[in-house]
Amino acid sequence: MTSRGNATRDRLLIATRDVVRRVGYANATTRAIAEEAGVAEGTIYRHFPDKIALFFATALSGSESTLDALATLPEQAGMLSVAENLTEALSRLAALRKNLMPLELALRTDPEMLRRRSELEGMMDDDLQLPQHAIATYILKEQEKGRVRANLDPLGTAVLLLSALFGLTMAPSATDDETSDNQVRTSIGEFIELVTQGISN
Repeated sequence: MTSRGNATRDRLLIATRDVVRRVGYANATTRAIAEEAGVAEGTIYRHFPDKIALFFATALSGSESTLDALATLPEQAGMLSVAENLTEALSRLAALRKNLMPLELALRTDPEMLRRRSELEGMMDDDLQLPQHAIATYILKEQEKGRVRANLDPLGTAVLLLSALFGLTMAPSATDDETSDNQVRTSIGEFIELVTQGISN
C-alpha cells in the first residue's frame, strides 16, 4: 500500500473511532464514517472488505505491540507451562478490553453483524487477524508436543478461553486502574490453572 493509501486508511480509522464515540457501533454507518473522513463511501471498501473488518481494525489500532506479542504465542509451545503461556496471552488481551468490549457487545445484539463477523474471520488480511487464531495455533502446537489433549478442537477451545476472558473482564471490579488490572490477571491465572488441569497431559 502506498503512503497515500496508508494515510487514507488511518483517516478512516480515526473517523470510525470518532463516529462510534458519538453514536455507538450499532448506529455507525459507512456513509457517516466516509463523510467524517472526507472520502467517498466506496473508498472504505478499497481498504477493508466489510464494515465489521473496519470496526475491528479501529478497535485494535494502537494495540500493535500487544497483537505482535500474541502472534508469537505459537512459538512458545513447549516452553514454560501451558498454564503460564495462556495466562500471559490472556492477560495481554485483557488490556485491550476497553476497546474491544463495546464492539463485542454490539455484535452480540445484531445477528447480521455477528454473522458477517464469522464470515470475515477466514478472509481477513494478516493485520486484521483476530486473537483466537494465534491461541488456536498455539493449542495445536501443544497438541503436537503431547502437552494438550489431542481430542480438543483448537479453535473451539480458543473461543471458549476468550469468552471466559470476556466474562472475567466484565466483572464489576474490572475498572481501568492498575489495581484492577492486577486483579484481572490474578483471576485469569486462577481460571487457566483450573482449565489446564483438565486439558494438560
